Amino acid sequence: MRRHFFIAAIFAFSLFAIAAWTPLAVKDDPLVRMPGTQPGDGVDLEGPGRCLNCHADYDPAVEPGFNWSGSMMAQSARDPIFYACFTVAMQDSIWALGNPNAGDLCMRCHFPEGWVEGRSDPVNASMMAGTDFNGIHCDFCHTMYDPFFETTFAGLREGSDWIGYWDEAGNTGPGSGTLSQTMALETYQADALEASGVTTLSGDAFYDKFNQPIYPTYAENASGQFFVSAGGEKRASFADAGAKHSMLYSRYHKSKYMCATCHDVSNPALANLGLSGLADQSGGAHEISEQYSASSYFHVERTFSEFMLSAYGRGGAATNAEFAQLTAGVGFAGKCQDCHMRDGIGYGCDKNGVPLRPSESTEHPNSGMPVHDLTGGNSWISYILASLDESGPVYDARNAEILGKGPDVLTLDLSAGESPVNNGAKLKAGSDRALDQLGLAATIKGVSYDPVSGALGFRVQNNTGHKLISGFPEGRRMFVNIRAYRGEELLYEVNPYDYSVGTLKGLAKSNSSPALGEGEAYSDVLVYEVHPSSDLTGEDETFHFVLATGRYKDNRIPPKGFDISAAGERLSRPVWHGVVDEGYFTAKEYAGGYDQVDMHIAKWADKVEVSVYYQGTSREYVEFLRDEINGSDTLSSPSPSGTGDAYVIQTDPFFAKLRAWGDTIWDLWYHNHGLDGSGAAVPGIVPYEMASAEVSVGVVVPGDFEPDGDVDADDFAVVADQWLTAGPEADMTLDGVVDYSDFAIFAGYWLGQ
Repeated sequence: MRRHFFIAAIFAFSLFAIAAWTPLAVKDDPLVRMPGTQPGDGVDLEGPGRCLNCHADYDPAVEPGFNWSGSMMAQSARDPIFYACFTVAMQDSIWALGNPNAGDLCMRCHFPEGWVEGRSDPVNASMMAGTDFNGIHCDFCHTMYDPFFETTFAGLREGSDWIGYWDEAGNTGPGSGTLSQTMALETYQADALEASGVTTLSGDAFYDKFNQPIYPTYAENASGQFFVSAGGEKRASFADAGAKHSMLYSRYHKSKYMCATCHDVSNPALANLGLSGLADQSGGAHEISEQYSASSYFHVERTFSEFMLSAYGRGGAATNAEFAQLTAGVGFAGKCQDCHMRDGIGYGCDKNGVPLRPSESTEHPNSGMPVHDLTGGNSWISYILASLDESGPVYDARNAEILGKGPDVLTLDLSAGESPVNNGAKLKAGSDRALDQLGLAATIKGVSYDPVSGALGFRVQNNTGHKLISGFPEGRRMFVNIRAYRGEELLYEVNPYDYSVGTLKGLAKSNSSPALGEGEAYSDVLVYEVHPSSDLTGEDETFHFVLATGRYKDNRIPPKGFDISAAGERLSRPVWHGVVDEGYFTAKEYAGGYDQVDMHIAKWADKVEVSVYYQGTSREYVEFLRDEINGSDTLSSPSPSGTGDAYVIQTDPFFAKLRAWGDTIWDLWYHNHGLDGSGAAVPGIVPYEMASAEVSVGVVVPGDFEPDGDVDADDFAVVADQWLTAGPEADMTLDGVVDYSDFAIFAGYWLGQ
């Protein structure tokens, strides 16, 4: 019934559709409209080359240039997974909406310079050129302004602890006359001027006379809803920077809310179709996406929401001891930047007269130089791009061949901007930093094992400020692997990974997953991931993110202090097999940010190893991208929008410079997993071990239930007493009942020592 409702709504919207899709200018498309700066608003960004003249090549440990260049921010417009997913998203958009305009939502964050300057239409990225390929770069970030400038300036949004939280020496608030307060007032006035020109799609003012969004339910600018100044001043987090260019002191640039801009992603197209269930407060005058925060409709990813629901986002909290130790002192976190732009000791540029932070700054005495690390757990894309540099540390001629087809074939122009073919060392360093982040993210604690019953217990601790794992559900997964040994013999393994195939064994819905062997088991609860669902396609589990209407599975581990009572408002509650389940984790697990695992495995092991692995992109997802681009049968034809064949990438000229991505992404993944015999094993494509622990129990005697060192009549009595029950001690086969199969195993141990 629910699927019929969604299809009917799309059909009603698309009554004009005919056999082929009809172009609709993005600026006139209400479905993809979101608040903030729009193409044509007069923003003209500088490429990063000018910034790097002063902010690079003097101290790789802390300088902005080196670290940004190796981050995925700098590579957002060169990411091969993005291109393949982007291509499928536009085909899905044609299928559902009658045009490919959902692709515009992707380009907002991946090509922000080209987007604000008006090169996003047509939405196939064919107009992108030059420094557009530098992705999320210096001038884009440092010309963004705070859309909630009024409440931030008043201390009502993120607090008025000017001396502590904001690190503004001597500032007691408005009228104090300090440098920070004086410059913050100047920035406030500039922000107010910028905001006065922001309108809705219908042309109405977005702000009221009090400088507040006209809808109080619009409380965060997320999902690529950025507000960018056309003034040219560089906004940054220090009032005493002493820059030679025009600048404004911006509290926003050290605010957690800045990170919401791209790290809570939702689908406004479905919301603006009226499918979200949110009330239209405008009487039809304004879009739903202009009335509500993106976190309230159609979950794609919720990293920022997860942070805001954590103890870290709700006032700050002490980090876990392991994290604090490994980061050399990050013992408290209250903002995203505390972990992803950690303070360093150094200069912000290579010019004379700038302060060495933090020691030489009297205005911000507790703020180090923000290291533009900007990495999460995506290690493999940076590594592969690093491998394109022939003089770099990890050159791979096969990768250069796969990705070097040129913009006429792939749209991707590797020669444009700060090219990866010249930045191998920076990109490899970025990949290494991502692996470091993965190593910080999890700890396995309290491993215990009883060889008589096979009872195993352990805790997977989330050390991050968001769910573990977080980010886009693009085939990424974290899984626990358990191995039980007796001597050198592997008795039992949970979640075995077949490296010769490139996936977990025993996956029920994978065409490539090998069958489980003897002594192997698959545990879905120990595979932490998001599986979207779609009422549009009728799939319980789908990789069609543009068509996702819900989640089938979301068992990722919550961060410390996760407020489950508020998680529903942000569509961030756990989901297990299609059912929202707030009780999936206990109150203690939400408070502590961990998953306590208690289970039974093979008995009579003398050592058990527990490891947590992260795989950034699964074989199943890459197969999906390949097949959808090359023409598959997941979607029905004709489409709900009435545009005929669901699969048009290989035949429609609109996709001429994107249709090769199906084979390209497959070849790239296949090679870098080493499945072609090359020996390549790039972490992130190949599962990367985040944490491990083991427990040894000494010498064990199989069948010695007592235990007293041998298998005798006393142990036979245990078998007899538990006959035809669930055991558990005498249930040797772990099938839930003590019967003849268990007795046969026990008999083999008789009189053993």
